[in-house]
Amino acid sequence: MNGNHLRTIRHHASERTIAAREGDIDRYLRANFDFKFAIYRHCGNGHLLFLIETLWLQAGPFLRKLVEDTKMTASEVLDVDSHEIAVAALEAKNAQKAREAIASDIRDAANYLLSHAKFRKPS
Repeated sequence: MNGNHLRTIRHHASERTIAAREGDIDRYLRANFDFKFAIYRHCGNGHLLFLIETLWLQAGPFLRKLVEDTKMTASEVLDVDSHEIAVAALEAKNAQKAREAIASDIRDAANYLLSHAKFRKPS
């Protein structure tokens, strides 16, 4: 991974954190997408990228709706954030640790959201 690509990833991670702290859900979701997809695109696997994009089309609207329909804020997600660990691993060229950080970020955020969200009963 070259320096320009790492700077882009660092920028998206920073933007995401700032947006979360400011409670700007639109900017947060955009920066979160940009951060993760900057990494995913770098892998060079078009088939995998297509699968991830397909999942994101489902997860993105769910995350927005979840935040809009609850008292949750974007800043709460920072409690289970692994983006800085992923950036550090990429800078150290430690692919295994970067993979673990991204997997942890997705898993921990999903578990946090599912355990703190209040879902309505179907009518």
